[in-house]
Amino acid sequence: MQEACWYEHIYVVQKPTKRGGQKGSDVKLHIDYKGKGILEGKEIYRQNSKELVEAIEIAYKYAYERFILNS
Repeated sequence: MQEACWYEHIYVVQKPTKRGGQKGSDVKLHIDYKGKGILEGKEIYRQNSKELVEAIEIAYKYAYERFILNS
């Protein structure tokens, strides 16, 4: 799914919640659809956490189903 999303220029991007980008800071996920930054997440995740990895996988699955299968 990730590779199909990447091929279609759909990316799940981590955005820091605090300015300065300190190591280990919290992040929110955003779905970037062909450079338009279309969906912004509301959940906050700890960088490099298991929950973040799982959330990224779920976000790619959502993006695949919404933007690729329904196009």
